[in-house]
Amino acid sequence: MPKPKNRFAPRFLIDNTETRRKKRDMSRGFTMVICFSRPWCVKPFFSDFDRLEFDRSKCHLLIYNNTNDPFLDELLIKFAKRYQQWHKRKYNDRKLFPPFASIRLYKSFRPYGGIVFGQQVAFDSSKLPTILEMQRDINKMITTKTFFMLEDDTLVPPHAVERLFKILKNNNDAGIVSGVEPTRSPRLTDRVRLGVYYLRRLDGKILERISLSPDTKGVKNVDAVGFYCFAARTEAWHKGFNIFNNNFYKQKTAEPNWAIDTLLTNDVQRAGFRVLVDFNTPCMHMQVVGDRIYNWAIDKAVPKLDFYIEKYDCYAQGVDIPCQQKKS
Repeated sequence: MPKPKNRFAPRFLIDNTETRRKKRDMSRGFTMVICFSRPWCVKPFFSDFDRLEFDRSKCHLLIYNNTNDPFLDELLIKFAKRYQQWHKRKYNDRKLFPPFASIRLYKSFRPYGGIVFGQQVAFDSSKLPTILEMQRDINKMITTKTFFMLEDDTLVPPHAVERLFKILKNNNDAGIVSGVEPTRSPRLTDRVRLGVYYLRRLDGKILERISLSPDTKGVKNVDAVGFYCFAARTEAWHKGFNIFNNNFYKQKTAEPNWAIDTLLTNDVQRAGFRVLVDFNTPCMHMQVVGDRIYNWAIDKAVPKLDFYIEKYDCYAQGVDIPCQQKKS
């Protein structure tokens, strides 16, 4: 008798790339990657997602569930099935959206723990291994020349997809074009940083990371961004990821505990591609506070600095800086 399949093995819960009639062309159009790890994000995220203006019929939707949470499965399956057919926007304009070119819902079954900060904390004891493994999986699933990535706790303006792809298309040397999102804090009175940075690195070590001012205008060259909302060239992403992946476990300091997205997107730049950020695409960062969801907006941000202290072999993080330092 054949051995029963491991019901906890990573697998696609939904995959309509192969139908009874034919296999869908997975090289045309673009891929939309949405990474989920929190059930409470699902409803507000997809309510916002339905407002995005882009051609669904040219988009391959890849929803990645980076947990072993069955409740999250149920929520994501509901929306994935909805997007396999024509569906009505939940607003008064009665606009109908066509089905996506393809729908895939992938479940990893990995446990998803909280981040642990600190110099002495081992990489394997934080949630970062699941993020790294998720990116390894996603790399194998993107078959289009470009893709768009969104995180589950990010809300973006309706024009985000079309605008960021337009900037990417108009800049042939760009590997990533990102929106702008603030980080967040357990205290609502805190001023936070933006997830777009200038860096100084030496031998793979981040010596200095400066977050840009929220007063910045237009499209800017930067050294690194977060994973929350960006359009990318798949070739550039793969080249950057290869550099990142080959060097990740060689890190001697605490960067993996707080800068995995900074390292990876900066490696796209080190692979020879520009990293751009569009300040006309402001995003909001969701967070549960008490019994409600609070949205961190760009106006809660101030320029901040992280820097390496060689004497103590550790980092000073979140230091306010009075004015924005311009990149030379």
